[in-house]
Amino acid sequence: MLSSLNKGLSVPPSIQAAIFDMDGLLFDTESIARWAWKQALANHGYMMNDELYKEFIGRDLSWREKILKKRYGENFPFESVTAQRIKIGDEREMREGLPTKAGVLDLLNRLSSLGITIGLATGTSRTRTIRRLTNAAIYQYFTTIVTSEDVAQGKPAPDIFLEVSRRINIVPWQCVVFEDSSVGVEAAFRAGMYTIMVPDIEQPSSEIKSLAYRVLNSLEEVSELIEELFSEVIKKQVSN
Repeated sequence: MLSSLNKGLSVPPSIQAAIFDMDGLLFDTESIARWAWKQALANHGYMMNDELYKEFIGRDLSWREKILKKRYGENFPFESVTAQRIKIGDEREMREGLPTKAGVLDLLNRLSSLGITIGLATGTSRTRTIRRLTNAAIYQYFTTIVTSEDVAQGKPAPDIFLEVSRRINIVPWQCVVFEDSSVGVEAAFRAGMYTIMVPDIEQPSSEIKSLAYRVLNSLEEVSELIEELFSEVIKKQVSN
């Protein structure tokens, strides 16, 4: 059973592309990231609670720097803390592995079999993104990968999704975005795209829910929407 239905949004016309966020959606990264930020901050004499970490979710590094300097002052050693957070987080990730979220492989296989163009839009660095996708054996599914390094502004600005649209040469209103974060949903909405939200550790407000086409519990539930989202693509395959 689908978790949420936004009756205010009509059935999307002729979706041709699927754009995925990565952290918290494809991979269970947030628990490791939250732990690593807390450790790195503690090692520098600062504290982070879960409420502060929620302000990080879906944001790029420039936004996180603003948040931390607003909280702790302009002299906050952001570069040092960030470098340590990446180091200890990556060490734990490589040691323990990075779990793939339920339904990811089946969904990517299904979309690929339908001939749907698949893109990735993530605030994570390109090097770490490619490593994660490669280790999970799903790198080959993505036609293009756009990171925060490729755009002027991170989410909730629409830049990253619009850049994916530009690279794959498919107009925004023919793209569906899969996101776990509220800022990601806002960014996709501002880009003029349909959004399927699968919340991770951050639950959406009523306002964010109103921007999403659907809110689901898991990517496994997307199977119930395939024919609705990609009806035109499926019709063409059947006619051929």
